[in-house]
Amino acid sequence: MLKCSHILCRVDNVADVVRNYEALGFTVQWGSAPKRALNAFIWFEEGPFIELFQIPKSLTFFIPPLGLLFGRAAGRRWAYWAKVQEGWCDVALEPDDSATVHGDAGSVGRVEQLAAIRQSLRRSGLKTSRLIHGSRTRPDNVKVSYSLFATEPLGLPFVVSLYDPPQRPEKIRHSNGATGIEWVRMGIAAEHRSAMRLLVEEDRWLRLVNAPQTKVLEVGLAGLQASLEGSRLHGAVFKPAVQVTGV
Repeated sequence: MLKCSHILCRVDNVADVVRNYEALGFTVQWGSAPKRALNAFIWFEEGPFIELFQIPKSLTFFIPPLGLLFGRAAGRRWAYWAKVQEGWCDVALEPDDSATVHGDAGSVGRVEQLAAIRQSLRRSGLKTSRLIHGSRTRPDNVKVSYSLFATEPLGLPFVVSLYDPPQRPEKIRHSNGATGIEWVRMGIAAEHRSAMRLLVEEDRWLRLVNAPQTKVLEVGLAGLQASLEGSRLHGAVFKPAVQVTGV
C-alpha cells in the first residue's frame, strides 16, 4: 500500500545547507523562490529523494494552534521537527500506486486516495492526524499541491500524497556521481514494530534494524565517486551503497 517517498533532513538555515550540498557535488532544487524558501530537494531519477528543510523560530508559535486544528499527532510532529538537531529527522511514505491522474480531477483523486489510506490505517488501530493540505510555488511559478497526515507514535513515518503536478526531473546529474538512494537504514524500537508493519510490510528501500529509538540512522547512496565532507552535511549520515541486513 505504501512505499518510501523521501527522507527529511532538518537544518538550521536552508540557504547555507544548499550552498554546502552543491559544493559536495549535489544538484539541489529550491522548493520555492530562494529568497523565501524554507526547503530544497535532492532528486534522483528513481526511488526516494531528500528534502532539506528549516522551521524558522517565528513559525514555532503557530505549532500549538495547528496541533489543535489537525490533531495531536500533527502537533507533536511539528514540535519535534522544530526542536530536533540538524540531520535526518523523518521518513515520508507515499501510495505505491503510480497511476494517479493529474490536473483538477487528479487533485481530487489524490486527496481521496490518501483519505482512504488513512481510514484503513485507523481501522487497523493506528492513530493519525487529520488530513493536511498544502501547496508551494516553485521558482518557476508553478504551484505544487500535496496532502499528508501524521502518525503516532512519534518516530513512525508520516504519509504524503504524490505531488500534483509530478516533481521528479526526467534527467538529473550529480557531479559527485550519486545516482540514487539504495537503502534507508532505520532503527525501530520494539514497541513500534507492529505499528510499522501496518504502515509498510516490505519496501525496496527501507532497511529496518532493532534499535532503542525509532529513527533514521543512515542513507546508502549509489554511485558516489568522492567522499562527502561531514562538516558540510549538517547532521545527515551517508554511506556508500552496500547490502545491509535488516530484521
